[in-house]
Amino acid sequence: MSKSDHRAIQTLHGRLQERFPLAFPKHYDDLRPLKLGILTDVIEQLPDVDPTALRRALANHTSRDGYLLALIHGRGDRRYDLNGQPTGIVTPEERAEAQKRLDASTKRGQDRAERVRTHKEREEKRRQQREIERKNREAKAARKAEHERIQQEIAARKAALIAQGITPESRSERKRRLAREAAKRAAHGPHAQTVSRDTKLERFRSPSGPVSTQPGPPEPATIKTTPGRPPASPGERPEQLPDQVRTPPAKPMPPVEFRRRRRFVPPPNGGKND
Repeated sequence: MSKSDHRAIQTLHGRLQERFPLAFPKHYDDLRPLKLGILTDVIEQLPDVDPTALRRALANHTSRDGYLLALIHGRGDRRYDLNGQPTGIVTPEERAEAQKRLDASTKRGQDRAERVRTHKEREEKRRQQREIERKNREAKAARKAEHERIQQEIAARKAALIAQGITPESRSERKRRLAREAAKRAAHGPHAQTVSRDTKLERFRSPSGPVSTQPGPPEPATIKTTPGRPPASPGERPEQLPDQVRTPPAKPMPPVEFRRRRRFVPPPNGGKND
């Protein structure tokens, strides 16, 4: 049934309630069982009404839960005509049929209510999910804006350093530079460091150039004097040169005496004389 037909039937039902208030009361608790064949009476009273629409309106009226309850639990077994006069009775078979129809209608109502409840729960979950997604988008946009602001501040500081003639170096670049320097130092090895140290020492000892490796007379020891300090006496040790490594004299090993262990031989017969 289309919406227009449904509205037309509701309009016709309202017209029946206005024309026959005793047979079609507006109050839910005032519904009463109608006489059998009341459709013919209504068509006689309202000849301008479409019989098909009138039949649908009466079917909707008699299938209401209130009308079924009136058939089951109505006072007495009487049926009523359009003027509210009792006509006919309600048989036990009709009551049982009305009970079946009421149970089916109740089951349909419960199923409909369950579907509505499930639909509402699903819509509520979707609404909550949409709300969570909206908050996540807002938080992501805020983090992105904060990141862009920080990047702009970093770029401004770099530009200021470059304007001052300072080459900025990021943390990652500094780490890579230190790693390269450490790898370069490790590539030369400890022997290269010792040679470099010895070279510095030789340059300090002979400022004019490298020392000749040819054998010659030993040079007299020179004593370094410090301004404001009297020269060292002949018995005083000279001041140590920078970068000069002193090797402590090797200590003599103490003498070790090895003693032969005496072997104990027990006397024969346990030390007893025969």
